[in-house]
Amino acid sequence: MIERRELLRRAAWILGGTISAPAALAILQGCSAKKSPGVEVLYLPKFMTDGSMFEVVSEIAEIMLPKTDTSGAKDAGVPIFIDTALDAIYDPESQQRFRAGYADFEASARSAGRKPFLEQEPAARAAFVKTSLETALAGDREPKPFILVTRELVLLGYFTSKPGITENMTYEAVPTAYHGCVPVAQMKTPAYWE
Repeated sequence: MIERRELLRRAAWILGGTISAPAALAILQGCSAKKSPGVEVLYLPKFMTDGSMFEVVSEIAEIMLPKTDTSGAKDAGVPIFIDTALDAIYDPESQQRFRAGYADFEASARSAGRKPFLEQEPAARAAFVKTSLETALAGDREPKPFILVTRELVLLGYFTSKPGITENMTYEAVPTAYHGCVPVAQMKTPAYWE
């Protein structure tokens, strides 16, 4: 393990003796202490700060992509991805639509199950998410309903995560082997690529 000062010294040497303050800050932040085994770090949402929105979206994500023999949405960090995407990428109008859609979803779940979404039985939550998806797919999709935006973000977050790619897809590490100056005839044989 390399010390921060040593890392800064080496980085400054590589860059010709000068290192900007933002670059130094990025290096220092990248050298943060590792979390201790058995200690769970809580995530503080940046966008989904209204009530239990983060927990509800996390549960919806896990219902859509549950943990089986592969990682589920929560294991892949999908709820954090969704929160970050909504905060950093979505424009204020889309953010407001998402918040309003969440409020409608929670109100519909409460009226259907006579309890808030998270207080319902797991089977009832899964059935409500399924019904909401079917209704949204059959109805008007402009603007895109909350449940469809959530599904889109769940799938994007999951299949761009390390567990989503490595556990669910044929994964080939890039870059592959480099073979320079090889005759074209030899390149066409399968043995070359093995």
